[in-house]
Amino acid sequence: MVIAAKGVVMAKGGWSMPLTAFIPQVENEFVQLRNRIVAEALQGLHFHSPVDQGTYRHNHRVSIGDRDMTFEMVVGSSSPQGTVDQEAYDREIRKLLTENAPFTIVYLQNNSPHGIPLEDGHSDQAGKGVYRVVASLIRSKYGGG
Repeated sequence: MVIAAKGVVMAKGGWSMPLTAFIPQVENEFVQLRNRIVAEALQGLHFHSPVDQGTYRHNHRVSIGDRDMTFEMVVGSSSPQGTVDQEAYDREIRKLLTENAPFTIVYLQNNSPHGIPLEDGHSDQAGKGVYRVVASLIRSKYGGG
């Protein structure tokens, strides 16, 4: 007899329960990991975003399945660089809580007109970009190419 995942036993005659019974468990674990990675990446985007008026940091978007192409002009930021715009962060994290499909693409993007110049290093506050830096941090923590 061999003990397998979470109390399921494989005996000489086969598994004590069908392997398909693991699917909901695996899917749930995948969604939890996906959400944790997206939340960490979004937090990193906030931390690494340069802050002048706050428009760029306020416009990091999480979208699931399809890209969110919205942009909101924001004037004045109450929190400095290296912090989270809590209102914007919470708004985007709530989107993860409504989507439990495990294999749906999750997009993180910023539709601010400042986005491309910032990624190209045209900011003293973010000379190495924002998304590029955060992607490297996430890859180093979770692996991937």
